[in-house]
Amino acid sequence: MGKTFFVSLITLWCAFVYAQPAITNLSLPSSVDVFSLFEMSFQLGKYDNPYDPEVIDVYAEFMAPDGKTFKVNGFYYEGYTFQQKDDYEVASASRDKGWRVRFTPNQAGKWSFSLHAIDRKGKTTLSASDNYPTTFECRSVGSAPGFIRKANTRYLKREVMQNGKSEYQAFYPIGPNVAWYEYKGSSAYPKGIYDYNHYIDKMAGSANYMRIWLTRYQYLSLYGPEFTQMNGKKPTVYFDSSLNQKDAAELDHIIAYAAEKGINVMPCLFSFGDFGNMHQSSCRWDNNPYNTVLGLKSPTMFFTDKEAKRIAKNLVRYIVARWGYATNIVCWELWNEVNNIPSDGQPEASFHANIVKWHEEMADYVRSIDPFKHLVSTSLGPFSEKDYIGGALYKNLDIVQFHNYGNIQKAKSSEQRTKQLFDKFATYHPLYPDKPIFCGEFGFGQSAPPKYQDKDPFGFDTHNCIWASLFSGTMGPGSIWLWSYLRDRDLLRIYAPVLAYSKNLPLLPDSFTPHTTVSTNKSSLVCPNGIETYYLSSADEDTLYGWCQDTAFSYQALRRLTDKSISKGHFITDAKVDTKGYVYTLDEEKKPRPCSKSNTIILPISKQDVGTQYVVRWFDGETGLEITQEKTQATVTHDRKNNQFIEIQFPSTIRDLKKRQIYNTYGDAAFIIIAEKDKTKGSNTQGIAPNKRLKVTKTSKDKSH
Repeated sequence: MGKTFFVSLITLWCAFVYAQPAITNLSLPSSVDVFSLFEMSFQLGKYDNPYDPEVIDVYAEFMAPDGKTFKVNGFYYEGYTFQQKDDYEVASASRDKGWRVRFTPNQAGKWSFSLHAIDRKGKTTLSASDNYPTTFECRSVGSAPGFIRKANTRYLKREVMQNGKSEYQAFYPIGPNVAWYEYKGSSAYPKGIYDYNHYIDKMAGSANYMRIWLTRYQYLSLYGPEFTQMNGKKPTVYFDSSLNQKDAAELDHIIAYAAEKGINVMPCLFSFGDFGNMHQSSCRWDNNPYNTVLGLKSPTMFFTDKEAKRIAKNLVRYIVARWGYATNIVCWELWNEVNNIPSDGQPEASFHANIVKWHEEMADYVRSIDPFKHLVSTSLGPFSEKDYIGGALYKNLDIVQFHNYGNIQKAKSSEQRTKQLFDKFATYHPLYPDKPIFCGEFGFGQSAPPKYQDKDPFGFDTHNCIWASLFSGTMGPGSIWLWSYLRDRDLLRIYAPVLAYSKNLPLLPDSFTPHTTVSTNKSSLVCPNGIETYYLSSADEDTLYGWCQDTAFSYQALRRLTDKSISKGHFITDAKVDTKGYVYTLDEEKKPRPCSKSNTIILPISKQDVGTQYVVRWFDGETGLEITQEKTQATVTHDRKNNQFIEIQFPSTIRDLKKRQIYNTYGDAAFIIIAEKDKTKGSNTQGIAPNKRLKVTKTSKDKSH
């Protein structure tokens, strides 16, 4: 950090003594690095509602070295300090109060700015003519992460500083939900930032993404009743002219600490639970200040009431002003499962139309105030593809986000969440051909006793779902909801192999399509040679990325080994369980053996000539690291019916058929298959020699979308 200028500005204040507002005590750095935080602090007069730009509007205008300008809103700030005591957070308000402007420069060189404050009595502008520092130097750096953008209709990209030059790289969000922190005993003892520190530390190097909520009154929430700050026997209520500055300070820490550890954040601003009748007494419409303070009789009025929209916009403005600087914000998620808000007697069609209109207006507003142009999204709970809200809601949003849950306890023994999720993800592509798609939450049945997470202590189903969904054509693999399950079972590293493998993926064009060799025959899954494969292929099939697994290691297959009782094709909770089975212990003596006598995987290839040669690179599914000694080749061939395909061989270092052994925990591997340039219709440069041809086994019909 460069030298900081501090200006008392007594003389300047005298020059503006008859104008309002008076800007004093300006402090700012003299230099910062590219893509790092430039923050200035200053004082203004006291205002009844510092969160309403109609009362006090503060902003700065920055000019880049190339002449481009950025308008950045300022925000009111109150500092807090945090200490950890007996595994919980103790927050203390500091004397640091005032105003801030946060900005992230994206170019090296000399920047200039002017600072503006407008209230009902007039306007004050501090600029270069006022004889105080209005410039700073942005230093070039070797490498630094920049902002995340849409790359195309399927994927995201990130501007990065690499070797001192700006370029774009692929960005695949890979990680779980960590929606809120927990408590030690009661809400009076929040774990706060220290709970998030734990998750972030465990995820560092294993994941690059997490989703958090700003809408839980006893957790992170800028408005509403705060149960960690009691006023007598009642919680302090923050709304409109006050915001929860303690929670804002927590969020400052969480976002900055996550960035330091390489974790990117999707903050969710509102949730249906605060606008309904959830079982938690603290988070429901009864306690929502839009009801208790503003007086809205129904949660449906939130989307149409003029005053409610004004207050909501002021809240969104504050969020964008305070945290919009952060390059590790993936997108602004306006709502969690907005379609789960009860219509409260209003016709559903008109209610959903109001929700859509609100999103259109709010998305436009966010874009008008966010100089860094973060993406905007919202999420839906279960919905039919034919529902109006599913089709209309995302027209003015950047990312389609849905959630998907399945009760694995009641699933038939042949069903797999892996296949269910892959198929569900793929069905959304024709519905939203111009939008990246993301599963912001997925999960499994939680019926008790026993709970699902107790039945899968090593996360086989989670591991498999993450790998398969990476190749479903979504912008990243599905994000699991149960973060406490990952913590309790030491599984926060479960995304690590996918993250390691993804570093080999380039910025994919949107022409890549998802496929699987797994088909459903009545109630059974059909996987040729006992190996299931999920993969993406380029438009001309010269490049394939995918993952395959011995089906003996699917979660349902492992359950059949440990749960000894199945009723009517469904697993039952009181089944006899082999507690010493592999799924519970990873005991090598209990590990399944390869489920077939062939390592051959057949992938249809119709858009390359017979004889086209490919190089196959294999990666261990447990670590994501390349198995360099397992580089192999493949050649396009055909059967007697002229069906074209390539044959690849599952790596013997993982699936040893001679010894009937599986050498990694999950019985899986990922691959990258690229055709040789001068022997294809494409333009890739990797690939060498043919693999020997084996007898063709007819594949199942692949799912192509």
